[in-house]
Amino acid sequence: MDRNAFVEVMNEASGMLESGRAPEALARLTEFDNALLSPPDPKDYGWVVSYTFRSAFAAGEFAQALRIAENGPARFPADIPPATLATMYSMGVEAATQLGRPDSAVTMADRCIDIRRGHGDHGEVLMAAMTACTLLGDIERHDLASRYAQLLIAEGDGDHRAYGYYAVCAAIEHGVGGHLVDTLRAGRDWLRSHDNEFAREALQYLDNSPAVANGAVSPTAPPPSSQEPFAPSGQDMFAEPPLGQDMFAEPPLGQDPFTPPPFGQDPFTPPPLSPDAFAPSLPDQAPIGLPPLGPGPLGSVPDGQGPLGAGPNGQGPAGFGPNGQSPLAPEPFGQVPFGDAPVDGNPLAQTPFGGDPLGPPLLGPDSLGLPPLGPPLGEVAQTELLSVSGNGIESVTGPKQPPADQLAGGETADALLEAQRPGIAAAAYRALIDDAIATGKPDPLILGKSVLGMLMALIFDNRVGEAHSVWIDEQGPTYLGVWALENGQTSIHDAMAYNLVAAFLHSLSTGDPNAANHAVDTLMGRCVNWAFGTDAQVVPAMLNTWRRHLYEIHEGEPAPEYRWELTQAEQRWGGPLPESALYWMRPYPWIVDWL
Repeated sequence: MDRNAFVEVMNEASGMLESGRAPEALARLTEFDNALLSPPDPKDYGWVVSYTFRSAFAAGEFAQALRIAENGPARFPADIPPATLATMYSMGVEAATQLGRPDSAVTMADRCIDIRRGHGDHGEVLMAAMTACTLLGDIERHDLASRYAQLLIAEGDGDHRAYGYYAVCAAIEHGVGGHLVDTLRAGRDWLRSHDNEFAREALQYLDNSPAVANGAVSPTAPPPSSQEPFAPSGQDMFAEPPLGQDMFAEPPLGQDPFTPPPFGQDPFTPPPLSPDAFAPSLPDQAPIGLPPLGPGPLGSVPDGQGPLGAGPNGQGPAGFGPNGQSPLAPEPFGQVPFGDAPVDGNPLAQTPFGGDPLGPPLLGPDSLGLPPLGPPLGEVAQTELLSVSGNGIESVTGPKQPPADQLAGGETADALLEAQRPGIAAAAYRALIDDAIATGKPDPLILGKSVLGMLMALIFDNRVGEAHSVWIDEQGPTYLGVWALENGQTSIHDAMAYNLVAAFLHSLSTGDPNAANHAVDTLMGRCVNWAFGTDAQVVPAMLNTWRRHLYEIHEGEPAPEYRWELTQAEQRWGGPLPESALYWMRPYPWIVDWL
């Protein structure tokens, strides 16, 4: 195999994937593979196979992706690193469920879990089980999902174990979990002692469900107390919420900020496929939908409806569009989702998260009694990286990377977000934060990117109140992630993604509109300046986002003095500004290659 041709193809395919042109990447890799006449180096060919899988998955060619994951390369031997292979198997679960092939989904999940377990990645074992449990439940195979629920109960703790009980409840309710009634009853004391929403929902179902009350009682099961009758009473946990219920109110004090919806609302159901699924019947109605991502370096949002009521001109809230496109749909060909980061420093330095963007810097973690962060980027030892560039694959010196298992966890969480599973993605980001904190020396990049992903997942899951609670929390571990975002411990790309999230949340402020206007001007001004220097084609969408935030703040057209900075930016652009909805960014890959 011609090494130069190999490197050229891999770089081309990588660029195509990053720019949302997965079908082109798949075609290019397939053409290159078909032209090989003799077995290449297995390690080199492993790159070809893994990138072909990723391209097929991203292009929606789930049958091809699953075939690669199930059967391996068709032509030549390939060596694929275990972490990469485990990620392929995890994505294979999604491909299989998309194709309605639950048995293949189980095979993929088991392979992923076996690799993670073999390498001692216990947190990834639990995340793989949680992913499989959710995806199988999505296709109503709660009988198969329950085996992973049992793993979560047996080996997990906290949210993982609580989610296992939560999934057991779903299996019982769907008539395929009768053998698990005793498991649920035996967990009563544990559920009582853990205050998270999965545990609360499972406990309430345990106390109130007729399916549990009518189940056969094992002689070894804990007897119910007089205060815990099995007779159903109270709220039906499987009922849909009443019409007019505010799905976006601030969570009550003491509520876990990662609250899943009750059982009647599937937290992992993808949006309807109808092009007008989220369209309001009246301009001022508040449909429930997902703010979408699209093309461009910051993830354009031409479509989709937002969660907070109508925006200007009958559009969606804060400018979300009306037709309900997936928030993470593939981009149109020829548009670049990521631009190169500018070289003039961190545009987010000393920007307080949730407060005045021009205010004082955040307090350091030590001053708040939080665990100390690991060494900041730029002050860490160097490590050896595998570089696919130049005239071949070479070992080069580069910045020290965060722990490999945590990087893999981050990619898994991003994949869940990409797969339109924002509810479980939020839980995955939180689990990653917990794992990082448990090390006693959490990596700042891991925390920063995890908090950023969590905020986006909560927003896309229509849990904006919870996202705001995480955003302003100054006591919990998420504050460390905020601090990392504010102090240059992530890429410029992720810093801009934070700017967009922060501007969105500022636009929803019910306080001083002058302060909110000032914050949005500052944050969106940075985004637009970055877009001018990175990829000017996205500037119009950025300006539309800015304008819609101001409309949201002022509940209509702002006075000229409130849109002065926006007007200056519009004049700088000098071109047409077609209507578009909010603009978001996909997270940057979990790798330090931008220092």
